[in-house]
Formats: sequence, structure tokens, C-alpha cells
Amino acid sequence: MKQHPTTANIDQQIQLQQKIIHYRSEISSYENKLKSLETKLQKEKLRNKYLQEKLHLAESINIEQYEKKIAQLENQLLSYEVALEEANNQINNLKKILYSNKQEEKKSVPSIVKMQAIFNYSLILPQANDAEDIVIIGDFIISNLGTEPLQNIITCIRITPKKAGELSGKITIKPLKSKENDFVSNQTSPEWTFAYENWRDKIRNEGEYWIKPTHPEKLMPNEELRFSNFDIRVKKIKGAHSVVIDGFVYCQEIPNGVPSSNSITIN
Repeated sequence: MKQHPTTANIDQQIQLQQKIIHYRSEISSYENKLKSLETKLQKEKLRNKYLQEKLHLAESINIEQYEKKIAQLENQLLSYEVALEEANNQINNLKKILYSNKQEEKKSVPSIVKMQAIFNYSLILPQANDAEDIVIIGDFIISNLGTEPLQNIITCIRITPKKAGELSGKITIKPLKSKENDFVSNQTSPEWTFAYENWRDKIRNEGEYWIKPTHPEKLMPNEELRFSNFDIRVKKIKGAHSVVIDGFVYCQEIPNGVPSSNSITIN
């Protein structure tokens, strides 16, 4: 059974995130220092080159003063190179710490498998003294509320009593196939198909419509899957005081399934 995050886990995640923000700030600071040192180093190299050229042009004029200045510049260049190497080492160390904290943060995040289903619908009622059926039009929406992707989703929509209504929508009996026996993916093909070969028996005997996506894909966290624009025609059944439409969703990660958050009831 998957467990929800504890307060300790949440505090640990917050501390790790604060550490990551601090190390990123440190890296940015050292990178700025590094750029400044590189700029100064470049300037000093240009000055050194300029002075050496001047030295060759003025061999008989104040040579000793130029030699001292060059020695000073060479020492300064050496100090800049040492500072650059130290800054590079600090940046590399901080990046290693940042990477380590990111990995630790990933490990501390618990794996959650959770999905939700809901009917979004409207009713079309017959006028007074009219013998027409009640029509339900809507969407059946499946949401991934966990942290892990969901695979092989199958949906069951059940009508009780079983003969009180008929479901119709974008459902194909046999998905179209290409020459390579792969499902053809195009905008004109239906989105859903019956999940079992004996689907007619399940409708007739149980009032259950078992369907699955025609082109199954993983349902990623925070994504939705919709059985859109279905309609159910509800008939008057002698002795039946109400009609109930329930929904259920199953997947590879939740084989026992979950019921829809709401049902449709007509009295």
C-alpha cells in the first residue's frame, strides 16, 4: 500500500530545497567572481604586453623601472591565476553538492498511485405528458492525481436496472488496423473501443459497458483522459422507481479499480 508523505518527509524536502537554493546562489556568486577575475587577467595581460613593447623601444631610458613594473605585473598575474583555479574548484565542489542534494530530494519524495473519475453531465427532460425518453449527455473524466503514470486503463459504466437505458458514444467494435497490424492513429478514428470480445453479453446480462482507449498511452501525473460526448437514453421500466448510472476505472497500477466520485441518479 502506498503511503502519503509524512510531516518529517515534507520538512526534509523543504530543507533540501533550501540547501539547493543556497548552493545555486553560491555557484552564481563564484561564477561572477570568476568572470571578474578573467576580465582583470585579460586586462593585465594586455598591459604586460604593452609594457614589454615599450621596454624594447626604450632600452636606454629608465630600463630598471620597467623591469620592476613587469615583475610586479607577473606576480599579480600569478595571483590572479591562483584565484581563478581556486574559484573553479569551489564551483565544481558546489555543483557536486547541488547534484547530491537533488538526488537525495528525489529519493525522499514518496511514490503515490492515485486516480479519480467523475461524471460531468446534463439531463434533457421530456415535456409534460410526453412519452419520450430522458436523455443524459456528458463526459466521463479520469484524472491521474498521483506521482506515477497509469497504464492500461479500462472503464466500466453500469446502468441499473440493466434494461433501463442504452449507452452510445464514440465507441468502435473493432479498431482499425494498418497492414502491419498496428492501430491506425488518425483524428477520424473513434477514441474508445470495447474492452472484451463478449461485450454484448455484459451489456445484456449486467448492464455494463466495458471500454478502453483505442490508442492506449500512459496517463501521466496531473493529466486527464475523457470519454467525451456520450449519451444515455433512459427508458421507463415498470416497477423501477429510479435509474442509477455508476462508473468504475481500472488500470495496471490499481487492478481493484476505483468508483467514480459521483453517480447519475434519476428518480
